[in-house]
Amino acid sequence: MKLLRKYETPFEGLLNNWLNDESIGIPGIEHSIKTLPPVNLIESKESFTIEISAPGFNKEDFKIELDNFNLSVTIDKDDKINEAIQYSKREYNYNSFKRSFKLAKYSDIKKIDATYLKGILKIKIPKTKEAIPLPVQSIRIS
Repeated sequence: MKLLRKYETPFEGLLNNWLNDESIGIPGIEHSIKTLPPVNLIESKESFTIEISAPGFNKEDFKIELDNFNLSVTIDKDDKINEAIQYSKREYNYNSFKRSFKLAKYSDIKKIDATYLKGILKIKIPKTKEAIPLPVQSIRIS
């Protein structure tokens, strides 16, 4: 059975070829989608949270490093593709990736916590006490 391709106008075809041309040294859009897992960045009053969707790994596969407020998350595994499988389309492949994040200067880097559950790596970065907004106070006039 042959899969149908989405119809492209000549301009879209040229644009897609140019954007996905790795011969000029720039990873194409399709390459980035396949190799970089999606990320959620969440900020609350007390902390920042980074969520990385990377299913199919063990927590030991992740390498998380902090270098002067630069946080990096890396996985580097051998891509053991079964040669007998013929992919018609392969939209994800997270065998190796690196995501980097510049943390705010008021991040409490000594209390960073990471968990990996159901394919989501969650990194919680508390804010320092100075960065947490104080509640509004009423000042009584005497």
